[in-house]
Amino acid sequence: MMCVDWSAVAPAWDRERAGIEEMKADVTSFLLGALDPLDGHRVLELGAGTGELAARLADAVGPAGRVVASDAADGMVALLRARLAGRPNVEVARLDAAAIDRPEAAFDAVVFRMGLMLLPDPDAGLHEVRRVLEPGGRFVGATWTAPQDNPWLTALGMAAMMHGVVQGGPPVGPGGPFSLADPDEVEKRLLVAGFDEVTVTTRDVVRRFADVNEYFAAASTLAPPLAAAVSAATPDQVAAVRRTVDGLLEQFRTDGGLSVPGRAVVWSAA
Repeated sequence: MMCVDWSAVAPAWDRERAGIEEMKADVTSFLLGALDPLDGHRVLELGAGTGELAARLADAVGPAGRVVASDAADGMVALLRARLAGRPNVEVARLDAAAIDRPEAAFDAVVFRMGLMLLPDPDAGLHEVRRVLEPGGRFVGATWTAPQDNPWLTALGMAAMMHGVVQGGPPVGPGGPFSLADPDEVEKRLLVAGFDEVTVTTRDVVRRFADVNEYFAAASTLAPPLAAAVSAATPDQVAAVRRTVDGLLEQFRTDGGLSVPGRAVVWSAA
């Protein structure tokens, strides 16, 4: 599904799952609300990651329904198996979102939370989702908006670029986390893929950290290219990056720690 190895950062996603889910709570509420009711439905989640959303989907579909929780990275699939073990209405699978190994009209709903933008060819993924959906089935998902809207995701990358730890600008090209940042573009792609009844909007999020050290520990381990770059940096480079990050995040400091904002594009389509 993605052109980088997300298995390498699966342990970090496991460690950070609570904070990630807290940050995405409003996004998740939108997605689940757009799908309600789900009792008895067949649901596919692509890019299911740690399995927290899949567990909620499994509760929603009930014993008469079925959830396929999938990811393209073996390390993430291992997390899914551990998180969803013992749930008879859940199947865990390794699936490529650009070539979904399931028959046509196999699902009543498809969920893709924060994964579509990581496909080098998102239109291929959208056509695959349309293919495996039952006519009238619903597709919900989310991507990140522009880099300037998401300092929780960009502060470390900006600092790393300033000190030569990573090269190039923000990852806005195909397969990058900001490649589907424009709600109007997302809506257009959904319509071209054959969806109608399309609703696209945005949701603000906040990621909370106790301090800069906690932020650095999370941000330096969750994205494979950045994690590899920071790991390969010299101690002096890492120290310089930390100091710069501290300055970039100063504006988000509160009495309770850091509250770093972000923004997501969310959609529902049938």
